[in-house]
Amino acid sequence: MEDNTKTWGIRGISADVRQAVITQSQKEGIKAGEWLTLAILEKIRQDRNAGKALVATSGKPAVSAEDASAVLALLERLQGMGIEPPDRMKRKAVILVRRYMALMYK
Repeated sequence: MEDNTKTWGIRGISADVRQAVITQSQKEGIKAGEWLTLAILEKIRQDRNAGKALVATSGKPAVSAEDASAVLALLERLQGMGIEPPDRMKRKAVILVRRYMALMYK
């Protein structure tokens, strides 16, 4: 079978995240591109199957339990692999969870 896929570069991906992709793809015995494809397709599937997102009344983007859960799961997976998530990622996760919790208490 001929491989007609084109090479695709994405800028702005931290070295920690790239290493996490490589580590996970090696664990599953597949190429990094294949692992990324599966991860992206899974995220798309989850988003499509998710219930309606809660909409923030302040006009900010919608925040859903699935979003908050996915971010926390990602941080947990990175730490489980021995990769310390960047501080910026941790701060963004805290903001997302707080925003979701604020919506729940309104």
